[in-house]
Amino acid sequence: MSTVVRQTYEEINSQGQVWQATLAGFAGRQDVVQEWHTQPHNDILFTGCGSTYYLSLSAAAIWRSLTGEMARAMPASEVWLFPEMAFRGGSTLLAAVSRSAETSETIRAAQVYHAQTNYDFLSLTCYADRGLALQTPLTLVADQAMEQSVVQTRAFTSLLLLAQAAAAIAAEQPENLARLGTLALAFDRLIRDYEPLAKRLAQNQQLQRFVFLGSGIQYGLACEAMLKMKETSLSSSEAFHFLEFRHGPVSVVGPGTLIVGLLSNPARYYENQVLQELRQMGATVLALADDCHGVSADELIELGSGLPDVLRAPLELPILQLLAYYRALENGLNPDEPKNLMAVVRL
Repeated sequence: MSTVVRQTYEEINSQGQVWQATLAGFAGRQDVVQEWHTQPHNDILFTGCGSTYYLSLSAAAIWRSLTGEMARAMPASEVWLFPEMAFRGGSTLLAAVSRSAETSETIRAAQVYHAQTNYDFLSLTCYADRGLALQTPLTLVADQAMEQSVVQTRAFTSLLLLAQAAAAIAAEQPENLARLGTLALAFDRLIRDYEPLAKRLAQNQQLQRFVFLGSGIQYGLACEAMLKMKETSLSSSEAFHFLEFRHGPVSVVGPGTLIVGLLSNPARYYENQVLQELRQMGATVLALADDCHGVSADELIELGSGLPDVLRAPLELPILQLLAYYRALENGLNPDEPKNLMAVVRL
């Protein structure tokens, strides 16, 4: 069992090197983004399933911020089953995200899109020789992020990195593309400084409920962190927007609740107020911020990247992935064999 479990751990801890390889591969594919983006359009639609839907939420927010264009996200099943709600004519550009390139709903969503618009969609995947990627000439590949584990870790962050890189190219911001290259060094420091914290919190059996909060770009990341905790360790785990959490869900908070707050730069003041309230209700609070000065929390993870939200996003997940990994071990589970799950979901 130890050998199997080690695979998940190694994939989490390989992300810095994989990010470097992903950006190196992207350097030769920038024309793909330009070809896709020059098709006439009014908005951008990101789609995926499970983790890649949550990725799409953050990718759409990043796209809006960097390019100024309208961008949104929908689950691939909704795009496939309700195309009239997803796009009309040729005004929407589709970016379909699938780690395996074989997810049934995502492939069908892309097929419906192409049939209705006659546009080429952009695929983001780890496999250039599989279904989704073979249906379009426009593919961005993070092949070094392929995983043996069922749960996504380095695939998620690497595909998100591709979406960020694509947005930088579409926005004609080569300086931001270059700044993404600093993430790998920040990752190495982050793991070194905060892995022990993730392990300690995961082993604290007094914590039985996990709540992940994020606003703006961080909301999709909070959802993904929630999913990692739920599918890996079978723990009670939820995700909310910071201020929305106060409108009802806050009733569950008390001793035994770990609140994980992913602080944004624009809304930091108000997000910090929410964390203060939750501590007063008896919750244990873990906060992630690029600069933790003045943050109200019991435990802090300072990313220290010097990057804005739109660029540092992949850096916010590795320690939370380790939190879920160690919690699974604490619960006597094998993180590589999550209950009821498969690496590829097919209909």
